Amino acid sequence: MAFVGAVLMAMFCRPHFFRNAYVGGVTIYLVMLIAFALVPMPLIAGSALLFTGLSGAAFSIMQATLVYLSAPPEMRSRILGVLSVCIGTGPVGFIALGMLADAIGAPWATAASGFAGLLALLLTRRLWRVI
Repeated sequence: MAFVGAVLMAMFCRPHFFRNAYVGGVTIYLVMLIAFALVPMPLIAGSALLFTGLSGAAFSIMQATLVYLSAPPEMRSRILGVLSVCIGTGPVGFIALGMLADAIGAPWATAASGFAGLLALLLTRRLWRVI
């Protein structure tokens, strides 16, 4: 589904919509992650996974695009290097998520991850206009 999302982004997302695509992609991803984790019905959980893939594409595409477009041309390679380092720290979070899943169960740990992401979005919302 992420591939379909990437194709849709390439076809329809224009520069004036990049910020909304990024924030919307992250938000939908986190909400669908929570839904997938907590909904016991396979059809609804599968639908949540479908939307997780589509919104994940919006997030991942816009993540690098916004960094690239926001950086001065002479700094782009360095800034994209920093982005790569940040992405590379993901396994640390996966270890923490695994430990949490061991303590409270995989569904609740996955949902907690989604709630933590939504909380981070909420707490940083007033900074978005500045950026």
